[in-house]
Amino acid sequence: MNRAVRKFGRPVRAVILAVLVHVAFGLLLGLSLSFKPQVIKPSIAQPVKAIVIEKERKKEPDRSAIAQEKTRKKEAEKKRKKEAEKKRKVEAEKKRKQEAEKKRKQEAEKKRKKEAEKKRKKEAEKKRKKEAEKKRKKEAEKKRKKEAEKKRKVEAEKKRKQEAEKKRKKEAEKKRKAKAEKKRKQEAEKKRKAEEAREQEKQDAYSALGSLVGAIKGKIEGNWSNRLACSGQEVTISVKVNISGEVTAVQVVGDSGDDACRRSAENAVYKASPLPFPDNPRFFKWLDQEFQIIFKPDI
Repeated sequence: MNRAVRKFGRPVRAVILAVLVHVAFGLLLGLSLSFKPQVIKPSIAQPVKAIVIEKERKKEPDRSAIAQEKTRKKEAEKKRKKEAEKKRKVEAEKKRKQEAEKKRKQEAEKKRKKEAEKKRKKEAEKKRKKEAEKKRKKEAEKKRKKEAEKKRKVEAEKKRKQEAEKKRKKEAEKKRKAKAEKKRKQEAEKKRKAEEAREQEKQDAYSALGSLVGAIKGKIEGNWSNRLACSGQEVTISVKVNISGEVTAVQVVGDSGDDACRRSAENAVYKASPLPFPDNPRFFKWLDQEFQIIFKPDI
């Protein structure tokens, strides 16, 4: 009830305030007329009366006005609530949109961050792979250089050994050749000396045999019983003996002498066996165990 009275008193106060404004305006107007009292009209009595009447009406409230005021207030409240609801809905929609925008921005930021993280990881992976590839290539290059250096050293060692072996072989070949040359010279010298010795021995053998030719011929002629068969003929006889001088074979050389002469000469040689022969056994090989003697029997 007090709330209704207070609401009802608001228009009354407004009326009173309006009257006071008019009074103040009138006073100001009166003053502006250079203080002429005859012009001033007592226009303030009515508002005062209205105030008294209003006060009297206040004492007896108008139920119709109250109902209208109540209806008006109800409509105003309804309108206010409707405006408030509309405003609330607008604010709610605005808030929803803001929330949606915020959520969209958050989602977008989240997506951006996710994309950025994905990109960062991709870049990091790419960088890691690049670094790994770079490291692999570096390690491979290091390994290649190490292998190349190792191979170079092996090749150098191999070449050094080959050169050393080549030098050793060359030195060995040189030494072998020198040794072979020395040996050859020694052999040649030995052979030369041997040849000289052989030649000397051969000469000695022939000299020894030559010194016995007269004795051989004398012994054969001494045993030639039929020298008349070869009268006026020249006979060359090839005699073969052993190391003891014993005759092993007799042959008349060529066409010298007739048959009777040839037989006579051969018989004479066999009868003279053994013939005088050098007593040095080494001479035997040089005399070929065969020698020739020419006879010209003189009658």
